[in-house]
Amino acid sequence: MDIKEKVSHLMGLIEGMEYDLTTKEGRIIAEIMDILSDMADEIAGINEDVDTLYDYADELDEDLGAVESELYGECCCDEDDECADCDEYDNCDGENCIKFSDDEE
Repeated sequence: MDIKEKVSHLMGLIEGMEYDLTTKEGRIIAEIMDILSDMADEIAGINEDVDTLYDYADELDEDLGAVESELYGECCCDEDDECADCDEYDNCDGENCIKFSDDEE
């Protein structure tokens, strides 16, 4: 059950118990329920925003991965090789290497 469902359930319980909402205690309970309902709505909106941001971050990560692949290319070294022994690549980290351009050699 999410928070909105829990608040709705609690409101149903209060209505089912037939509290007199005109008494001091009843008015306090009614106000608390209004506040809980507003808070549940706000939390649901925040959760939706967070989900949207996570999706956006995943898309950015994928796009960045494509840019890195284009920039660095694939690593020329096997997992067992020392990347420092690689003559045609510079700044090799075992996954990505920056290839020397013809001007730099």
